[in-house]
Amino acid sequence: MRMTLGFPNSLILLLCGTAIGLCSCKTTSSPVAITKVNPYFLESSSHIETVDRMVEFERRRYLYGTVTSAERHDIMGQYYSIFWETTSKNPATVRLEYRQGGSGSTVLMKEVYEANPKRKNVTKFEVIGDEFWDGGKVSQWKASVIENGEVVADYQSFLWK
Repeated sequence: MRMTLGFPNSLILLLCGTAIGLCSCKTTSSPVAITKVNPYFLESSSHIETVDRMVEFERRRYLYGTVTSAERHDIMGQYYSIFWETTSKNPATVRLEYRQGGSGSTVLMKEVYEANPKRKNVTKFEVIGDEFWDGGKVSQWKASVIENGEVVADYQSFLWK
């Protein structure tokens, strides 16, 4: 067994690994965090053959209540569910900024004001109907939570610039 400074090499490696691990731990001081953004694309021509009933259920849930093709046309597009948590429970605005295929580099925006947020929240946005058919598919997006005019949390798609 080799020794370095009177300690076995395995002990030195263990201590160094622990020190590096503790230094790389990230603590978030922000009381607000976006944990996930769930995008869902509903289009008229997509019908996925699957044995997973959850995948089939989500499409049926969005289509529930539509009878005519005009009603289906009006709900086709993209849906976004933003999951976020807060420990401060201060009033907040959740913002979705996005670009569509037909809008070029123009950034479009939707906001929802949450006066009494809970510890865990879900805020939903839709780009559907004429807005979707005229502007095209959403190519990139960024979700933000704003408190007192300051962005306290954000989450963005890979293509967001």
